[in-house]
Amino acid sequence: MIHTFVGNLGQLSVIIAFVSALVAAFSFYKSVVGDDLQKTGWQSYAKGAFYIHSAAVLSVVICLYYIVYNHYFEYHYAWSHSSRQLPVYYMISCFWEGQEGSFLLWIFWNVVLGIVILNTNRVWTGSVMTIFAVVQGFLTSMILGVVIFNVKIGSTPFILLRDAMMDAPVFQMNPDFVPEDGNGLNALLQNYWMVIHPPTLFLGFATTLVPFAYCIAGLWTGRIKEWIRPALPWALFSAMVLGVGILMGAYWAYETLNFGGYWNWDPVENAVSVSYTHLTLPTNTVTCR
Repeated sequence: MIHTFVGNLGQLSVIIAFVSALVAAFSFYKSVVGDDLQKTGWQSYAKGAFYIHSAAVLSVVICLYYIVYNHYFEYHYAWSHSSRQLPVYYMISCFWEGQEGSFLLWIFWNVVLGIVILNTNRVWTGSVMTIFAVVQGFLTSMILGVVIFNVKIGSTPFILLRDAMMDAPVFQMNPDFVPEDGNGLNALLQNYWMVIHPPTLFLGFATTLVPFAYCIAGLWTGRIKEWIRPALPWALFSAMVLGVGILMGAYWAYETLNFGGYWNWDPVENAVSVSYTHLTLPTNTVTCR
């Protein structure tokens, strides 16, 4: 039996999230540049659109996890990243092992931060949330998975296995074939750090959007210096979360991969570590690899 309802609901939620993000971006923009009589109305409309976007993103998260948790291997994402042998906490890890799940985790954290900003800083709401909504529209397009004028936009996590592998002989013989089990989580990723490290790191990625949005909003509205004060706590919080995420990744690599060092030969991780160290430490500080 192929469970198409949850996948269709998830894909519909992705489309709603994408459209509502664009609507929110336009409405927040109008609340900044519009007439004084229209600004309040545009801002209320924009807030409603962003809350619809938030609800749609939450629906996408629930639908995808439901597919993974219930072993619906007729979906390419569940088949690629999960299996029946995995315990529950690794099933959570399967959610963000793939590219689409990682983007969805990033989008979710942006939604949380956007709601916080909507309810804490009303002076900058219109300009800052315009940037937020534009970024959300871009990120949501990464999981849209639709074809417009023969151009594919994004990659949806709700594609069926038979559609992703339509040339496979088994689907030529039986289009309704559903595998008994999935490929499972990569053995190196079957670690408790996989449960806590990616959400921490993606929260760090998401928080960098806040000072960026304040900066662009300040340049846009001519408040060249005023944006620094509300943005600085967010910048410090972002640096702290990213630092914790890097330390988690260092220990995870040391524990799981047993390089004899934290990253040893991995140029990407070493570049991240060096960049963060030079960003946070005084220039006269001597550091080791």
